[in-house]
Amino acid sequence: MSQWKQIQQLEIRLLEHVDYLYDDNFPMDIRQGLASWIESQDWDTAANDESMAAVQFNNLLSQLERVRSQEQNFLQRHNMKIIQQQLQVKYTTNPAVMARVISTCLREERRILSSACMQEQGPLEKSLQNSVAFERQKNMDNRVGIIRGSVQLMDQAVKYIEDMQDDFDFRYKTLQSRDPAERNSELMKQEVTRLQEILNRLDFKRKEILSKMDVVIKEIDDLMTSQLNPELQDWKRRQQIAAIGGPLLTGLEQLQSWFTLTAQSLFQIKRQLDKLGELVLKVTYESDPIPLQKPQMEDRVKYLIYHLIKSSFVVEKQPCMPTHPQKPLIIKTGVQFTTKVRLLVKLPEVDYQLKVKTTFDKDLPPGRVSRQFFILTNNTKVMDIEDYSNGCLSVEFRHLQLKEKKYINGTKGNEGLLSVTEELHSLSFEACFTVQGLAIDLETCSLPLVVISNVSQLPGGWASVMWYNLLTDEPRNLAFFGNPPRASWSQLSEVLSWQFSTFAGRGLNKEQLTMLGEKLLGQHASCSDCHVSWSKFSKENIAGKPFSFWMWLDSILELIKKHLLPVWNENYIMGFVSKEMERTLLKDREPGTFLLRFSESHLGGITFTWVEHKDNGDVKFNSVEPYTKSRLSALPFADIIRDYKVISDGVVPENPLKFLYPDIPKDEAFGRLYNSQPSKVHPYIPSTLIPISELRSNTSTTPPPCQSPEPPMTPGEFDMLNEQLCFDIETVGFYALAFKRLHAFQYNSLANRATQRRSSRIIIEPKPEMAQWQELLRLDSALQGQVSRLYERKFPREIRHCLSVWIESQDWDSAAGNENTARTCFDALLKHLEEQWNISIQEHKILQGPDFPGLKNYLLENFGHDPLNFAVIVSECLKEEKRILVSTSVSQGCSRPTMEQTWRELYKNVEELRRQTSDVKKEIKSLEALNENLDHIQKTWQSEVEQRVGLAESRAFVEDECLKRAKFIVRTKQMVLQQILNILNLAKQVVETLTAVELPEWKHRQQMSCIGSPADTSLDHLQKWFTTVAEVLQQIHQELQKLQDQSKKYNITDDSNLPGLPDIEKFTLSLYKELLTKALVVEKQPIMSSLPNRPLILKTRVRFAVTVRFLANLPEFKCRLQVKPVFDKDVEEVKTVKGFRCFDFTVDNSKVLDVDAPEGGLVAEFGHMSLKESKVKTKGAAESRLGVTEELHIIKFVTEFQHAGLEFNIEASSLPVVVISSTSQIPSAWATVMWYSMLSTSEPKNFSLFVDPPPLAWQQLSQALSWQFLSVGKRELNEDQLSTLRHKIVDDPDDLVPWQKFSKNEGVWIWIDGILDLIKRHLVDFWKDGSIMGFVSREKTKSLLKEKQAGTFLLRFSESIIDGAITFSWVDHSNGEAYVHSVEPYTKKEMLVDTLPYIIYNYSLKVKGNKTRNPLLYLYPDIKKETAFGRYYSSSSMPTFEEINGYVRKIRGHQSDDPTPPPSPPQEPLSMDTDTDVDMDTETDARVKTAIAHMEHHQLIKELFPELLDTSRSPFYRISEEETLIKSGQFCFPPGNVPAPFCQDETFY
Repeated sequence: MSQWKQIQQLEIRLLEHVDYLYDDNFPMDIRQGLASWIESQDWDTAANDESMAAVQFNNLLSQLERVRSQEQNFLQRHNMKIIQQQLQVKYTTNPAVMARVISTCLREERRILSSACMQEQGPLEKSLQNSVAFERQKNMDNRVGIIRGSVQLMDQAVKYIEDMQDDFDFRYKTLQSRDPAERNSELMKQEVTRLQEILNRLDFKRKEILSKMDVVIKEIDDLMTSQLNPELQDWKRRQQIAAIGGPLLTGLEQLQSWFTLTAQSLFQIKRQLDKLGELVLKVTYESDPIPLQKPQMEDRVKYLIYHLIKSSFVVEKQPCMPTHPQKPLIIKTGVQFTTKVRLLVKLPEVDYQLKVKTTFDKDLPPGRVSRQFFILTNNTKVMDIEDYSNGCLSVEFRHLQLKEKKYINGTKGNEGLLSVTEELHSLSFEACFTVQGLAIDLETCSLPLVVISNVSQLPGGWASVMWYNLLTDEPRNLAFFGNPPRASWSQLSEVLSWQFSTFAGRGLNKEQLTMLGEKLLGQHASCSDCHVSWSKFSKENIAGKPFSFWMWLDSILELIKKHLLPVWNENYIMGFVSKEMERTLLKDREPGTFLLRFSESHLGGITFTWVEHKDNGDVKFNSVEPYTKSRLSALPFADIIRDYKVISDGVVPENPLKFLYPDIPKDEAFGRLYNSQPSKVHPYIPSTLIPISELRSNTSTTPPPCQSPEPPMTPGEFDMLNEQLCFDIETVGFYALAFKRLHAFQYNSLANRATQRRSSRIIIEPKPEMAQWQELLRLDSALQGQVSRLYERKFPREIRHCLSVWIESQDWDSAAGNENTARTCFDALLKHLEEQWNISIQEHKILQGPDFPGLKNYLLENFGHDPLNFAVIVSECLKEEKRILVSTSVSQGCSRPTMEQTWRELYKNVEELRRQTSDVKKEIKSLEALNENLDHIQKTWQSEVEQRVGLAESRAFVEDECLKRAKFIVRTKQMVLQQILNILNLAKQVVETLTAVELPEWKHRQQMSCIGSPADTSLDHLQKWFTTVAEVLQQIHQELQKLQDQSKKYNITDDSNLPGLPDIEKFTLSLYKELLTKALVVEKQPIMSSLPNRPLILKTRVRFAVTVRFLANLPEFKCRLQVKPVFDKDVEEVKTVKGFRCFDFTVDNSKVLDVDAPEGGLVAEFGHMSLKESKVKTKGAAESRLGVTEELHIIKFVTEFQHAGLEFNIEASSLPVVVISSTSQIPSAWATVMWYSMLSTSEPKNFSLFVDPPPLAWQQLSQALSWQFLSVGKRELNEDQLSTLRHKIVDDPDDLVPWQKFSKNEGVWIWIDGILDLIKRHLVDFWKDGSIMGFVSREKTKSLLKEKQAGTFLLRFSESIIDGAITFSWVDHSNGEAYVHSVEPYTKKEMLVDTLPYIIYNYSLKVKGNKTRNPLLYLYPDIKKETAFGRYYSSSSMPTFEEINGYVRKIRGHQSDDPTPPPSPPQEPLSMDTDTDVDMDTETDARVKTAIAHMEHHQLIKELFPELLDTSRSPFYRISEEETLIKSGQFCFPPGNVPAPFCQDETFY
């Protein structure tokens, strides 16, 4: 039975352990699909032979391709293709890693199978896999998560304190700048009280955050002490156990996660403390808690960081010779060995900065060992991030080699104290680096090593390794064997079983361990508390034998591994059974029953004993002379059993072996293991090697003792001894083989890399034109909201989304004009919905998908009787969608197809940069391996020549081969450098595109969005591109450093022909600097909170906010870059324009770029900035030629830092801002912002534009005006409205609009701005719905209405009231004539009292006899008034006539005299120019004025101190309520001038 089939028959508990073995590194799908093939390969050898690993890897891919091509299931075939691609990417350049992974999985499978055969786990394995450990880890996860969450909350608390302090600072300095005469006013006293409250709250918050920090720091300290360090020690203990064959070592990834998250929390707390220190420099006071507590906390945090990182430096892979991967910690002099160290804290900012140095026997006390060694090969390497290691820093030393020191006086020191295999040594690793200002010294060491000089010492060395790691968890007790402790038999037996499961694939069962215990300890082995001494286990000979217990057992392991593995794994070898037990088992069995056991008298021998029954009833037992390694090398053991013959007294030979104990037929047991089958028809008579024994005719049942032809040592020892004896003859052949493998490795690595480049090349297929709905989904939220409003109250947007392709494929324009076509389309839509529902049912996605039946019912209920109306709605919506897309493309300054094409090209290039850089990293890693291999051969050869004179004759051969290899390395390095140059040339193109095209285009879109354009201003794409290119350039710089280090470390003479590395490095850094210099941008332009739709207007003494972002989001920049704002930096107009005002910031603002959690970018938010005018003016300045609102200023954000050996001085500028001193200047200032934005969109900025402002084309101005209405009222101007405005504004034949006419002297802009303000305050919903026609002349109004039925009205803006007013015009018919009338316009003051729907609902005309009528019946063109405005009516705003508290409610009406003449006698119609006035109640008018005065006062306080309105203690708190009530028509005034809350019995309704 194959190993995989046995695995599948295990119980669930063990299968879970198997499941843990397989992940993305080696998916279980491959193990399942290629089970037989995988088990037939020698992965142990491949793991330590690069050329063999490359061959095995290619074979694996071929096997996988074969299985995939035969797979019928499409999904399985697809999954296997993905797996195949992943394996190619991961292992093409390093196939030995894959071989090690598979070897480890197979070995661990065997161990699991072995443990399943045992009745119970041993004490060691139980201790490593108990449920307590899992609970402990779960608790650890929870604690780390809680700490991380607490630190995040503290981050928010620090930011809150910073905002609060900025608020306090702003208020305090604003108060100081006030006129001294005002300081005794009531308002100022209130502000002083408010300041004291803020300061008290600030003090409380400071104490609170420090208290929380102290708690979290103590929690981290306790976590490290009580759990994290014990978990690390537990992992190290499990590493010891795994080293001697115990369970597979896992948990390092989990440890790394805990260490990293804890370190991140500590670093974050350190930054928070730094931030608190900065806050103290700005605002402090007596008994400030920060200066008192911060130093101690900072010292504690640094201490914890230091010790956390120091303890995270671990030996991931203990020293091991590749020739003996299952016996680590044994090193032979002159033989290379490998080891690997890892830093468990992820620190990407120190990638390739950590140089690790190895030292052998560092600080070893003199006289401790008799031999001393030094590392012959290079012992220093740099840690870097491995691609497949989840971002951890590690370094693997793959070519270390030891050499024994020579002593001049001929003595080594204290000889004879310990044997060679009892001397323990250690390998130390040291590094030093600085992170965030903390210098950290790292040091760790391997587990104790045994150094041998001859392979015959290997068994004794392995015994020492097992004994040490079994009995102690001390990492460096090098004097352990001075007085070695005893081991309990329960411990030792478990470790012995591990040796068989590791080396032979199946562990020992209880009976076998019992026999071993009896052999070692006598009859006391059954006692679990029996102890074994080190001497008895390894040094003392077994009674009557010339070898020790361990030498005997190790020889059996070697025999099984080399010759008996299939038979052992099938559980056919009973193995360890005494002769007495053997006879007991066989005596009652059928004749010919035999069993297999290991010889107790020979090293590495196996025998079989069978039973015979004589005629007289006696039982006879026969045992064959043990078969040893030398005899089994000639003939497989299964074939020996099949062909075994016995000659007895001249009788024809026969095979006495019939049944394998207990009763398994021999051929059934061993049939599939037979190698040589009976030959078929052949011209020659076949010959067969038959094992024959001669059975003596004596009556003794005991076979005579056999003499072993082998020496008293293990087979491994004999081979190693033979190798040493033949070294001089075979050495040249050995190095020839090494060179051959090196050739193969080079060829395979280059071929595989070429294959990978071909297979992973990115092919960008031309994309089809994107569906209209998909393009809409890519718009920003503002535009998507505009699209969403198209479908409100029309038909479900879900239908448009889920059936987008089908809907766009239909001809809805034709359907909108033909009822039959509309019915056909409607029925097809219903059918399509039903099909989608059926698909949802089949795919079991009923809950995840839309409610298709509900959508179908909605359509039937609302449009089933009128499908033509539905077709009209869909047609109009699709047209409006196209209009939005077209307007968006125009507003963004380029057509969308062009932008899409540019972005696709950028994406392709950036991904290509990433891919090529990854290839280069792998190439340079392979290059380092080539250098190490060559360096190893050169140095070991020199060492062997020094020891063996005969090898000097081969010097020419070796030198010639080394020279060839050196030339090959140089050629490879030239190829790599050419690849790097190609990457840099592509990076140069990308950098130019980003900095010269994409970034300016984004700035243009941002400038347009500031004046209302719905352009997409997201920085996600730019940030991703900038970050990726910066990472690529950073990695290329690191790879160039690696090449330079390799050139220094490995002296290759032909390096002179290489391109200049310094020039390439200079080119890399220049691109890097160019990219980073442009990476700082103003993400959100300066804006006051009181003017959210009008950025770039700043009022003195009023706070505003700005956000800057650094697009290169690299970890090393987090919280490192301090940004300082500077006003009017390098603005020449300050010096050249007379009267140009100068301003300073009221508060010195500096911010550190930190990670913004939602977007993950490096962001600094300046939320409390404000300006004050300085007294300095230009000399001789008179009145400026510029108006206040025509002066343009700028804010620059500056940061300076050093990085990668470069000095950076980076600036980012805001768009030009207009600084005002009064709110009355806002309209003119906004006109300036719009005019500048439409005219000047390029660098450098023209701050003198309004000295002689150029005219603006109507096409540009009309777009800007339309955006204003979109921004305020969520609906742009249509062509008719723009045409009306054009006739009012443009009188130039070239359609040019002068600046003076537009903005100066109460130009048209003031009138338009008044209308915008009217919409914003009172008419947003009506403008958005399209109820207001708005811009239409009186003549046009008359022509539109006169053909309509009586009572039709439209809403338009007044052309005569500059502050913004709205009127309605209606048509009446009398005597066959049409009369159009307009009501006197309603201003903002009047609309504070009544809403527009209320006015329309209650408007009436007074006719003769005091009768009244409402002339407003239909909104143009023919919409019933109730349909258009009914949803805005409410019970609170509509009149009722019921009595309340005994009174009839009063109704405030809107009434005019009826201007329409009676039917007879006929008379001339009134002129349109005579608008009828509506006389308002004088008392109401006075109260409105009072409310407006209060609201203006409220607005002033809101601008200066908005927080005053956040609490009910403020005297201005109720203004906002009253304003709301006024707008809703529910406000009433009690007697007096002070506003009061709503009082129902005094209402006008």
